[in-house]
Amino acid sequence: MEQQRKAAHSGWYHETQSSQYGHLPLDPHAALVQDRFLLGLDIQLDPTLRQLLNERQKLLRASRACYEVLFPDNLSVSRTETLSLYDRLSSALTVAQVTGVQSLCSHYAARLAPLSSPDASRESNIRQTHITQFARLLATQPTLITPPMLDQLYGVGFSTRDIVTFTQLIGFVSYQARVLAVLNGLRGRAAAVLPGFPAPEGCEQKGFSLAMLQWKSRLPEVAPETASRHQQDVLDLIAPDARSSSFYTLLVHDADALSEFSAVFNHVMQAGERPKAAWRELSAVATSQLNGCLYCAGIHGRLYLDAGGNETIIASLFEDNLRDDAVDVLSKMLSERKEAALLDAVITLTRTPERFDARQLHGLSDAGYSATQSLDILLTAALFSWSNRLIQTLGDTLNR
Repeated sequence: MEQQRKAAHSGWYHETQSSQYGHLPLDPHAALVQDRFLLGLDIQLDPTLRQLLNERQKLLRASRACYEVLFPDNLSVSRTETLSLYDRLSSALTVAQVTGVQSLCSHYAARLAPLSSPDASRESNIRQTHITQFARLLATQPTLITPPMLDQLYGVGFSTRDIVTFTQLIGFVSYQARVLAVLNGLRGRAAAVLPGFPAPEGCEQKGFSLAMLQWKSRLPEVAPETASRHQQDVLDLIAPDARSSSFYTLLVHDADALSEFSAVFNHVMQAGERPKAAWRELSAVATSQLNGCLYCAGIHGRLYLDAGGNETIIASLFEDNLRDDAVDVLSKMLSERKEAALLDAVITLTRTPERFDARQLHGLSDAGYSATQSLDILLTAALFSWSNRLIQTLGDTLNR
């Protein structure tokens, strides 16, 4: 698999079942936590903050269910489902290491440790190299994934279902890492910076606009008329028009993962008394731009304006990619500091989740966001770190 970026890290490495760093010993207890999504971090919160989180029980249940779908205790492989539990957990560890969230690294390393590694044949080594490099690139920046890379996955034995599941699990762990980073921020600490992982380069994507765009799958979709009963039931459950949506008819290759992804998405984006809140939509726009997702940025840019958002802000965001100095520039342009605080938090959580801490939370509070609104903003950014990876990897965004 070709390297598509300038020295994002000091070099490629292959994840093993033990920690990559001598000062981070493997913690076998990290695999034994009862809540494999939040990893017990919520227990350490102040009671008031725990209550705030407990108000999102439906979201947490869907997130935990998705974890169990993607990373069950036992898994059998077949001709069409070749991703072993080792493949899945080693990929999850790769994503966790890219995000730098230490508790997540410890968890997936501990779950991976007891498993037997693949054989040492040339074919197996090539497959593992492709798996690791694809996971790292997608976890780092979705725009680094190109159509030939999907062909390379086919070349090492992946089925279409495997590619869909693989992309889902990378997106899910990207989401999980950012939720954990928020919990660490609520606890008053950063998620811990692991050495050797500088911030990813800024996205170079151009062409953001409010125009209506079309999404076209890069992979064969499931024809609804030939889908299994379970696949049809999932399509009918998640959206009225799911059977005519290329996105859903592709993701339904892994119907269980799609069902839980859809539940997570709905519980984030329709939370509270104001399901079309401007702050939530602006968070989706900013995250999508950071991840180079033209399709999501356009949709949620329109929804942001429908919710009473500021046209000047959208125009400014679409003209200039969000870079390190973007918040300073936008702060000078904006008449209010609320949007600048939101963008500061979203940029940090999206680009460097391991550095997210209480400063961003205090910035949101000082700017006038309530605790519920702040959590809305941050959960949206976490969600779109998952959703953007599906959109960017599995299809192309085209003009209508």
